[in-house]
Amino acid sequence: MKEEENKAKNNDKIKDKKIKREEVKKEEKEETKKKFKEEEKKEEEHFKEPELPVLFVWFIGMLSGKSWEYLGLIMNPETKKANKDLKKAKITIDTIAFLYDQIKDDLNKEDYKRIESLLANLRMNYVEKLKES
Repeated sequence: MKEEENKAKNNDKIKDKKIKREEVKKEEKEETKKKFKEEEKKEEEHFKEPELPVLFVWFIGMLSGKSWEYLGLIMNPETKKANKDLKKAKITIDTIAFLYDQIKDDLNKEDYKRIESLLANLRMNYVEKLKES
């Protein structure tokens, strides 16, 4: 009888340990979920949509790369060749000028000067390429 009681007590102890382990695992999972949610909230708070002038400056940078490519001054990364297309170059330069005119009052001094200089260089190179043609 004592053996049966001891076995029953041991079984109860084993069951209690299993239950405690499961509870600890559940608590750990809940803590992990809470931490993950807190981190997500922090990331969302830190992420804010860029302002319009920032997006325009980025887009102007992309257009200027295409302008240099269309002027034949840098090679196309896909074809590894320098192709000149002055019509497309003029369109991209005019587009940069238009965007610049729309946002120049909202730009910081660095971006203002950089885009002014970029436009001057693009226009001068365009005129030179027109003379060569």
